[in-house]
Amino acid sequence: MTRYVLSLALAYISLAAHSANAGELKVEPDKENVVASRLEGTWQSQMDLTKRLTGKVETPPGELPFKGELSFKSDPSVAEMVPEQYAKFFAEQKKKIYLAGYLKFDGQDHPFVVTQIHGNPHVIVWLEKNGDPFGNGESFNVMLAVAKDKQNDLLFVGGDFNNQPFSAFERVKSEPDNNPGLKPPFDRGSNRNEHHSASVKADL
Repeated sequence: MTRYVLSLALAYISLAAHSANAGELKVEPDKENVVASRLEGTWQSQMDLTKRLTGKVETPPGELPFKGELSFKSDPSVAEMVPEQYAKFFAEQKKKIYLAGYLKFDGQDHPFVVTQIHGNPHVIVWLEKNGDPFGNGESFNVMLAVAKDKQNDLLFVGGDFNNQPFSAFERVKSEPDNNPGLKPPFDRGSNRNEHHSASVKADL
C-alpha cells in the first residue's frame, strides 16, 4: 500500500500556541458505523479475493506488510494520546474518531484511529520512528462487508487514494465484547506534544 504522507504545512501548525490539546480528542462510537462496529478482531489475508482484486498476491515493495495477519484492538484512551498537530487537524476539519486502539501487524502494536476522509472510512496508523510511537503516520481506506455470521465478515484494505486496488481479509477470530484491551506499549505521557515528522496533507 502506498504510504499516505500525513502532512500539515508549517503555517498550518502552531505547536507553541493556539493548538488543540491532545487530550481533547475522544472516540465518538456509533453502532451504525459498519467499519468501526465490526473492525475489532484478528484478520488474515484472503488470497483468492486479493488476487482477483489486485491481480497479484504479493505486497509490492514499500507497502505496509498487510499480506499476512493483522489485529485491531479497541482502546479509546489512544485518542487522548494523539499529538497536538493531529488533534488540531481533527478539530479544524471537524473529523470524528469512531474507533481508536492498537493495530498489530508484523509482531508490533501501533496506535490507530478510524475516521473518514472524502466520505470514505479511513484508518490512520502511527509507526514508531526514532523512539517516538507517533513518529511516522500512515493511512489507508478500509471497507467491511458484514455477514450474517460475524465470523464470515470480510475486510477490504485499500490505499490512501482512490486509485489503488483493495486487498481482502477474512476474520480469524472475534474479540469478546468485554475484552479489556491491550496494555499501551508505550508511556502515554512521553513526547506527545513534541514536533513529529509525520504530517497531514491539507486536503486529507
